[in-house]
Amino acid sequence: MDKAVKIYFPRWASALYAVLAVLFVPWIVILAEYLPSRHIDRNWDALWVGFDLLILIAMVLTIYFMLKRRIWVIMSATALATLLLVDIWFDIMTAKPGREQDSAILMGIVEITLSLLTFWLVYHLLHHTTPEKNLNMLIQKD
Repeated sequence: MDKAVKIYFPRWASALYAVLAVLFVPWIVILAEYLPSRHIDRNWDALWVGFDLLILIAMVLTIYFMLKRRIWVIMSATALATLLLVDIWFDIMTAKPGREQDSAILMGIVEITLSLLTFWLVYHLLHHTTPEKNLNMLIQKD
């Protein structure tokens, strides 16, 4: 019942997210190994590793839908960009002042750039894969 829709996105996008997904795996392992198991809450390490696993799942789904050229990439990429923004917020807000917070801010700059790029890709996909008539109908509905 899935109506086939031809989608267009830049070729470099799937390669970028594939590289990021591969790099994200060791990052999660490092977090699991080095984060204290207690920060203020119990299971602090499990909380952050679990959240980063959610980001990884959204990233892998985005890659999969890009490679399969499925319109579902819009949903997974939107979820990915949103999760990255949430991660930035919590990383910065929960970091200890000083070096830890400075590192969180630097990583936040990278993450916000990736999040904005991902939102741009969603915008790009919507405007290049949705027939203009249908897009206008979606925009005009209340």
